[in-house]
Formats: sequence, structure tokens, C-alpha cells
Amino acid sequence: MHAFDYVAPQRLEEVVDILHEYGEKAKVLAGGTDMVLFMERGRWRPQLVVEVPRVEPFVGIRLQDHHLHIGSRTTMRELETSPLVTKHVPLLAQAAGEVGSVQIRHLATIGGNIGTASPAGDTLPALLALDASVRLQSKGGERLVPLTEFFVGPGQTVLQPDEVITEVLVPLPPSRTKGAFYKLAVRRYMDIAIVDVAVLLTVNSDGAIIDARIALGAVAPTPIRAYEAEERLKGYPLDELLAKEAAELAREATRPITDQRGSAEYRRLMVERLTRRLLLQAYQAVLSES
Repeated sequence: MHAFDYVAPQRLEEVVDILHEYGEKAKVLAGGTDMVLFMERGRWRPQLVVEVPRVEPFVGIRLQDHHLHIGSRTTMRELETSPLVTKHVPLLAQAAGEVGSVQIRHLATIGGNIGTASPAGDTLPALLALDASVRLQSKGGERLVPLTEFFVGPGQTVLQPDEVITEVLVPLPPSRTKGAFYKLAVRRYMDIAIVDVAVLLTVNSDGAIIDARIALGAVAPTPIRAYEAEERLKGYPLDELLAKEAAELAREATRPITDQRGSAEYRRLMVERLTRRLLLQAYQAVLSES
């Protein structure tokens, strides 16, 4: 690994001052599970590593203004076990529980998973389905960016060199909403996804779907939403035929590659099959609580 300097600021103001001064020469460290690998392989060669402090707003999970506010340094293990997350957005808790091993989940953070912007980041489809946003802070001020606008390519985001992710905002889903998530991988644990699928359905008292979200990972240059498939579901009760039609539209939204984990065609096929399965699962979960 190349030589670099390290600094551990104690407050948000110090972090943004340092990033303002160093810009592209600096990299932000949270959990480090991706960063250390990238630096060992020469993918990242920062002159300065800036560790995110364990202080607000980077830590903590709180409920405010009908949103969960999740500090960017919150670990996957904290998301997986948080009573607030498991109660209000269990879809996110489930996805966080699929990241690496327990040891990795004690280090890996939600801010790091978002900032790394891997097309196969396990929490990203769940966050997209939940319509999450990220709060970015720089010396010049802050901005709130919907996650649907945050990713621009593999490992690429709209985050500027002088900005840091401070927190993730997840709106509370309405009543009669259920989600489902599935990570397809060669191994059950410690593996990169072949396909990630997250769905979220809101169903009215008559059984018609009034809102639908379908988000996919590892099947395009960025995590994506399958908007045409979502629109096809709205206004109708779900049956096998409609689930099949929506799943086919989800498959058509993908742009997968072939790599050592699976072919592009296999990924398309599994998107279709998993989306159909998860839609029916989420729909039945809503009806069972009626």
C-alpha cells in the first residue's frame, strides 16, 4: 500500500474544513471494509485519509418528521438489529443482514456502502425501494439528494470531493405496506451478489396496489429502479399473471454484464423469477395482516 497521511477530526466542522482544503487528494474513512481493499489494489491512492468521527450527525438512528434519520457511520450490524429499523423499515434491516459476515457488519457502514457505489451494494436496492435520500455537507452548506439521483456509474456518484455524507433519510412507509428482499449469490455469506432484488408494495383495503417499488442490484452500471414494472402494478390486485408481467418488465430494465459469478442472460432470468416471487410474497404479507 502506498504511503499516506491520516487524520481523525472530532467534529463535522473539522471534517468539512479538511475536505475543503484537500479536495480530491483526500478520502473519507468510515468502516474501511471497501477502502482498505481499494487502497491495497491501487484503485484509490489518497494523500490523506480522513476518518469520520463517531459523533452526531454521523452516528445514531432517530425518528423525526416521519423519517428515519440514520447517521452515515451507522454499521450494518446496527441497522440489522435496531428496533427502530426493524419496526419501521424491516426491508433495510434484512438487506443489511446480507452484507458480508457478522464481523464485517460490525465495521461496514451505510455511508460507506452508499459512497462506494458498487452496482452490487446490498443495501442500495432496499434504500432505493424505500425512496431514501442522503444529506451531503460541505464547507459551503448542505444539500439533500434523492438516492435515485445519487449514482451515476460504477463507483461514481454526484458526491463532490469537498462533501461528506452525514446521514441517510428514509421516509416511513404508509400503512398496509410490506417489502421483500433477496440476495442471490454463489455462497450464502461473504460473497458479492449475482442479483439483488428489493420490492415494496402498498395495498388498499380492496386489495389493489396503490404504490409499488422494484429495485435491482448487480444488473446494471448502477443500482436501478424498474419504473415500468412499478407502473404496471398500480391500480390492480396482484395475481400470478400480473406478477409475471411486472417481472418481465423488470427484466427488460436491466443491463447486466457477464462475469465470473454469472452470465448476463442468467442475471436477466433470475431478475424475472425473483421479482415475481418477491412481489407475491410482499402482497400476501399485506393481505395476511388485514
